[in-house]
Amino acid sequence: MHGMALKDIEARLEALIDPLISGAGMRLVCVDVERRGKRLVVTVCLDREGGIDVDTCAEMSEEISRYLDVEDIISESYNLEVESPGLQRVLRKPREFNCFLGRDVEILLRQAFEGRQKMRGRLLAADDEGITIYVDDEEISFPYQALKKTKLYFEAPW
Repeated sequence: MHGMALKDIEARLEALIDPLISGAGMRLVCVDVERRGKRLVVTVCLDREGGIDVDTCAEMSEEISRYLDVEDIISESYNLEVESPGLQRVLRKPREFNCFLGRDVEILLRQAFEGRQKMRGRLLAADDEGITIYVDDEEISFPYQALKKTKLYFEAPW
């Protein structure tokens, strides 16, 4: 386990718990593994139509930790946090972008593109290289390196 990069652990955990999550009628947005001090923190982000409440997060948290204990992928002690995408969720990984295709996103670019550094559009596609968004009747693709920050965009409900 010790030689394994956090990214590899994330990928293995995603592959492992994906079926569990889909089986429960939800979608696995992503798994993040990071070190906070001496502990390993595993954050699992879930989503489903209509959103997910705190109780569901707690339930899934129990199921996932039982599952991980059995599979024994992480050999050290860790904290598990299960969350649902917040309204202003910042998207970071290809997997997360893929979860929100068809949704509106707001992107902040590292360098201005056609005079603009901030854009809002519909997320059309995402792969390992970058994303394609639909802005003002045109499709524009950006590599991930060009993106400073991308977040889900919601019209304010008033």
